[in-house]
Amino acid sequence: MRKMYREDEYAHLIQVRGKSAIDKRELLDTLNKLPIRAKAICLVNLVTANRPNEMVRLKISDFDFKNRSVHVYLKKQKRWHTKRLTPEVIIAIEDYIREYNLKTDDYFVGRVYKNERYESTVISEIGYCKALKRWTGGLTGYNFRKSQVVAMQTAGADLPTIAQQTGHKSLETLVQHYLTVSETTLDKYL
Repeated sequence: MRKMYREDEYAHLIQVRGKSAIDKRELLDTLNKLPIRAKAICLVNLVTANRPNEMVRLKISDFDFKNRSVHVYLKKQKRWHTKRLTPEVIIAIEDYIREYNLKTDDYFVGRVYKNERYESTVISEIGYCKALKRWTGGLTGYNFRKSQVVAMQTAGADLPTIAQQTGHKSLETLVQHYLTVSETTLDKYL
């Protein structure tokens, strides 16, 4: 069976396409139009480039508003990591906390029922991904993650800076999976 996949006529069966990056300005325009809760959650996901498993485990106590940062448990690496937040994201989080009367021990994402009643619980990663798709018209946390990496690269950030924000331990992984040359960059040099 494995031999079959090495043949050229079956190459299309093993082609892998990752999530694509979205222009960050366009994405921010879309996210800023969302309701308070969805906006705060999506903005945090975008700016921190968190994985879904990191987002669902965040608690309000993990945010350090004074230092514009959030402490994220990187499950994949089994360690805590601090990521930076922008002033706009801080404002969105504070609006969300006020609107839903969240407490320090509450989960940031949590669960909200149809009657807008918030419940502090760790939702499933699948549930989180479905919510993101519903709020954004089909985007996922990995679209956000890749968009942030590409935006930072385009703005001139070096690899260690990007890795610091995203929590990548390996620069090689970052380059292989996130930093592909965009068509815009190629067109610029043609």
